Amino acid sequence: MQTWIFAGLCEKNDLMLYLCKILASSGKRVLLVDGTLQQKYGYGVGESQQSLRITEFEGFDIACQFVTSTAVESHLEANGEKLESYDYVLYDMETSHFASRDLWLTADTRVWVSDYERYNLERGKGWLKRLLEEQSLPAELPFQRILINAVDCKLEARYLWAYLEGSPFVWTGESLMLPWDELTAAVKLENEHHRRIRLGSLSRNYKKSLCRLVEQLTGWENVQSRLAIKEAERMRA
Repeated sequence: MQTWIFAGLCEKNDLMLYLCKILASSGKRVLLVDGTLQQKYGYGVGESQQSLRITEFEGFDIACQFVTSTAVESHLEANGEKLESYDYVLYDMETSHFASRDLWLTADTRVWVSDYERYNLERGKGWLKRLLEEQSLPAELPFQRILINAVDCKLEARYLWAYLEGSPFVWTGESLMLPWDELTAAVKLENEHHRRIRLGSLSRNYKKSLCRLVEQLTGWENVQSRLAIKEAERMRA
């Protein structure tokens, strides 16, 4: 089982859903855990009731309305399942306390996700410092970095990441950027309203960046990641 934590104060649910569908389309069993402040995933899949849910959606499972990561495991065990039965477990994390200390330490991949908004960039360093203190984590804990909703402007990645200089953790791997344009926004909105995940209409640049991200996270070769994305485009739940 691979465990990936995507932490950050920006809305990244579309990215998470795309990643889960790509992994599921390659024949993997995938669980997405909603650790966001507003528990938005339930609305996107038609399960907005205020109760614990693990719902199948577009070929993978989504865990909604749980207070902590350990509550997800307990719920699975109560229903005769184990977290380890999944090939990939992805956490969308917006609070420093949702995941247990053990989960932060043992996760195969930890990713800090940010957008271009100064408000989120300014708050990011404080969030990471609270995480270090509240969970008593080692400062050498590695994180990868992703900038989402990247637009064509005069703000360079190195300038934006400078907001996190002095972060208590170690940055590793290539800092990736996912582009944002009107087409990408339209696909996101249409998917939300129709409660589906369609990748086919995404721009070539977005899919190319998504492909690179999948390769960095999984270690797949380029051919394998491109085939998985094409299969996800064709896949119907």
